[in-house]
Amino acid sequence: METYHQTKPNGLRWLFALGAAAGTFLLVFVPGGWWLKSAQQPDEILTALLLKQLLTVMLLLIVPSLWARLAHRTSPWVLVLLTGFAFGCGLLLSNDWTAALYAALLAALPGAGLYALQRLKLSNFRTVLYEAFLILAALFGYACLPDLIKSGDAYRSVKWILGLYTQMLGGLGASFYELGATDLLSTALESVNLLRMNAETIAVPILLTASMAAALSNVLFSHLFNRNGGANLTALPRFEDWRCERWYVILIAAFSLTTILLRLFGVKSADALSSVADVLWRMPCALAGLCTVRKLGIRARKGWIFWIAVAMLLTLPPAALLILTVLGMLSSLRSFKRDGERME
Repeated sequence: METYHQTKPNGLRWLFALGAAAGTFLLVFVPGGWWLKSAQQPDEILTALLLKQLLTVMLLLIVPSLWARLAHRTSPWVLVLLTGFAFGCGLLLSNDWTAALYAALLAALPGAGLYALQRLKLSNFRTVLYEAFLILAALFGYACLPDLIKSGDAYRSVKWILGLYTQMLGGLGASFYELGATDLLSTALESVNLLRMNAETIAVPILLTASMAAALSNVLFSHLFNRNGGANLTALPRFEDWRCERWYVILIAAFSLTTILLRLFGVKSADALSSVADVLWRMPCALAGLCTVRKLGIRARKGWIFWIAVAMLLTLPPAALLILTVLGMLSSLRSFKRDGERME
């Protein structure tokens, strides 16, 4: 029995080491897109790009937590080894040291950042928030920084992808004509061209949305991996007790008001800032609102209230998001006297 207790942690350590190594390799291999070069037509290229982006986000949902867990179980120096491993995989696959550097940045910044934030013993809410910005920086560095350095336009790749949509819609022109939907085709083309001229209004909010979802997922995975101990993480309260921190709600309200004033004064970047403010406001507050509904249902002993809110969120997203966001904002501004009422 004594031998079992001594070997079990080592076995788990090797399991996390293998998971972190495999996840790191995939996080270098998948975003590189070298495996999708057989696509030729615009619709094939768009499908391949969508698959690449979806798989990259899915990997970011868990790989940083594997890095952090392995560092907790072994030594912080393992983060250096994993970063070198990511760089080596990128160099082997691309034969380009700059591409390998971007790949190492994409893998290392979220993983090492999550470990550092957990060592600082911040609240879970702040850990999610700061980790989201680290993942956003990694994604922006991988997807936009090369274009910014080469051409001075950080969103050149985004505009190219939107251009593929234009080509695909143009190829479907005959089909629209046969259906008598030429006005619909014209409207779609105008919308895509408008997005191409304002690529930053969609690029950054999409990256931020993915980053916030990945950050929350990694914090939850970290607590799941730590059920048997090994890391001194800040305790995670029950789901119904999660709240945004009050300072965050006030700060985002001020940020949103600033973007409104900038739009009134005709500042060009106001639309992009407004989209960012909307993501920063809706995602955490809507989740807090859903948690509040869960808490109200438990207090009233009517658990079906929570499932009605979930059903509304799936069937009527705009209205449900607005209601949950306002509810979450109001609940976060309240003063709770009991410990553990916030996600910290």
